[in-house]
Order: sequence, then C-alpha cells, then structure tokens
Amino acid sequence: MKLEIDVNLYIHDSIDVPNPLLNLINQKVDRIMATQAELVAALNSANSTLTDIGTEVDKIGVETTTLQKNVADLTAALAAGGTTTPEVDAALAALQATAGTLVSKVKAVDDLVPDAPVTP
Repeated sequence: MKLEIDVNLYIHDSIDVPNPLLNLINQKVDRIMATQAELVAALNSANSTLTDIGTEVDKIGVETTTLQKNVADLTAALAAGGTTTPEVDAALAALQATAGTLVSKVKAVDDLVPDAPVTP
C-alpha cells in the first residue's frame, strides 16, 4: 500500500510569530509518518509469524508422510510374517486408524493456510 499526499498550503504570516495552524499541520504529518512506520513494523511482524507457522506446517507434513510410510511398512511386514495374534491385529488396526485421523487433521490445517502469498 502506498499513500502519497501533496499539500500546497500558503500561509501569509509573520516569520517572527509561530503559526498555530502550521504547527498543527506539522504535528499531523509527523503522526501520519509515525503511523505508517508502525504499520510497516506490524505487517513485517505478522509476515514473520506466518512464515514460522508455514515452516511448522511443512514439518508436520514431512512427519506425517514418514508416519504413513512406517505404518505401511509395518503392515506389509506383519502381512509377510504370516498369522498374527488378535492383539497384534487390534494394535495394527488402531495404529492405522490413528494415522488416518492424523492425515485428516493435517489436511484441515493445510486448508486453513493459503498455498501462495496473497498479493495486496
């Protein structure tokens, strides 16, 4: 966002006496400039926070992919090993359900964050 203001104000007054209108205008200009600087700082801070969140979401994605692979490998190893006990079957089913739930949760978080930065 860019804000430009051109002000032409001609004040005919004595140079020896401070002009209250000119002082007020100068104060307002100083405040506008300070507000712009505060806005830039706040926007930069928000951008930094979102970047950090994006990094964490990427990390979650990598960890979820690794977990999915490990569950698939474990499932294949158990299937190749032959008959398993009902307890092993139940533990495997619980692990697969948890992995599936985790994938849904990661997708829900991913859907909250835009894939590309929004251009103002």
